[in-house]
Amino acid sequence: MFIVANRNMILPSQDGSQSFRLKRGFMGNIPDWAAGTGYFSALVKDGKITVPKSRKDKDVRSSKKPKGGPDGKGAPPSEDSPKDAPPQPGPEDQ
Repeated sequence: MFIVANRNMILPSQDGSQSFRLKRGFMGNIPDWAAGTGYFSALVKDGKITVPKSRKDKDVRSSKKPKGGPDGKGAPPSEDSPKDAPPQPGPEDQ
């Protein structure tokens, strides 16, 4: 399976007899046993490993884009909220 590693990590096998080391920025194939673990699935879900649709540059680049808001965290801003709205007074301002 072709992947892109976004962090340094070690993928252990199910039984712990083997491991596969990944360095940040690694792009390449990993063994089938490494891709079949629950740990690998959790890393993909968390975004620490991305699995592009193909090896094409376009697909690799699009798989590395951060998900969520402008800072890559959380949900993107809703279109209903104005971008340049004045700050709302908080409880300490009253």
